[in-house]
Amino acid sequence: MAAGEVPATEVTAVHVSELADPTMFLDGGELLLTLGLGFQPSAVWFSRYVQRLVSRGIAALAVGLGPEHGSVPVALADAAGRAGLPLLVVPPPTPFLAISRRYWSMIAESGQRELAEMLSAHRSLVAASLSGAPVPSVLRRLAVAIDGWAAHLATDGVLRSVWPADRRGAARELQGAVYRLHAAGAPTSLSLPLGHDDVVVQPIGDHSRLLGYLAVGHRRPMPRHAQQLAMTAVALLTLESIHAGRLRLAARGSEAMVLDLLRAGQAPAARRAAAFLGIDLPDRARVAVVRDGHPEEMLLHLDSAPGAGEHVLLGAQAITGDETGSARTEAACCLLLRDKPGSGGWLRGLIDAVPGSSGVLAAPAGLEHFAESLRRAEAALAGTAPGGCADLGWERTAAPLDTPELRAWAERRLQALAGEDELMATAAAVLRCRSELDAARDLDVHRHTIRNRVTRIESLLGARMDDPDTRSELWLALRLTGRC
Repeated sequence: MAAGEVPATEVTAVHVSELADPTMFLDGGELLLTLGLGFQPSAVWFSRYVQRLVSRGIAALAVGLGPEHGSVPVALADAAGRAGLPLLVVPPPTPFLAISRRYWSMIAESGQRELAEMLSAHRSLVAASLSGAPVPSVLRRLAVAIDGWAAHLATDGVLRSVWPADRRGAARELQGAVYRLHAAGAPTSLSLPLGHDDVVVQPIGDHSRLLGYLAVGHRRPMPRHAQQLAMTAVALLTLESIHAGRLRLAARGSEAMVLDLLRAGQAPAARRAAAFLGIDLPDRARVAVVRDGHPEEMLLHLDSAPGAGEHVLLGAQAITGDETGSARTEAACCLLLRDKPGSGGWLRGLIDAVPGSSGVLAAPAGLEHFAESLRRAEAALAGTAPGGCADLGWERTAAPLDTPELRAWAERRLQALAGEDELMATAAAVLRCRSELDAARDLDVHRHTIRNRVTRIESLLGARMDDPDTRSELWLALRLTGRC
């Protein structure tokens, strides 16, 4: 080390000692001050002394000149030079106490600067969360503050946004890890190496609902302040998401009004009401009913579901039946979807993303037939097991024959079979299948059982099942009452 050259070494403390071996009182990183009262005039002694200090990892040795030594011993300087130990001189009349005080004063000033910088960074994140585009703004401010990168990922690990944009490839590599983290159940954080970076992934959301993940990357090792700022960003994004979700649920109330108008057969009024919400209702659409234990949570999940904007026109909690007695589906959501390819697959993906839910998608129909489509979907949903998703799209060509008078007739026509669920199901199967043998396979019973049931149905109805008029009337009555 050249004379006058001072290395950029961090000093952890200032310690004064005249012991020949002060290492038992040192932790490493200290600036050791000494007057050299215990120095021995021996090159071997100085070499061993320096080696003990170096092995302990002190930052530097400072010799105070004055009463004991007018200059630094040459043997000490040689030993320090060979070992690479920074050797400093404290000229008289500088007291060691002045050096200690100055060191701790600098530490305090540094801490205050660090605190001020952290507070400024936190204020910057808060301001970003209140902007018009909170998520990208928070990511950008966070990445700049930590001199790294930040990304927002969906619950399944799909990348939504990242800053800076050139780290998109690195952020996408997290998808598998985040997907496994989400599949594990309880939201938790994750730390992992990624290339030359350390990455921390933290869940966004509260104890009841997971909204996504925040990933923060920094060149290894990740500093503590980066993790602290990431926690602040998670809290801000959680609050913003919950607030936005509540606003969205409030908007769902207006959408429920539009759906209620459609149910009442007021399609023109529904179109005008939807226009106030910025929604242009098409002439044809598809009704979907989704059952879940927490419909509000389902609606909030719907807002973040991939592809929702392409398919969903309106969404609200299930609507009650009208005066004609159509069914009411408790703890369910009613959706109005665009009549476009892929609607069934999209609904299937929504059901798969919410464990325990189930859904039914009605056939495409004009808005004036919304009530009938809803009734059919609700009837089908009643028999759909959790995790199931039925697409009634095969009814595309079915005539919209449904009026209160027809439904009343259907109930009267089936009155003789009221309470006989097995007979109702058998009648539907026989009418739907080509033969009684096919009906037996469909219901998983013996064909003789089907024959006996058909005999009883004919007895109760007073008509033969092989009569075309009876078959037509019975099929229409079963369809109108949602039993097939």
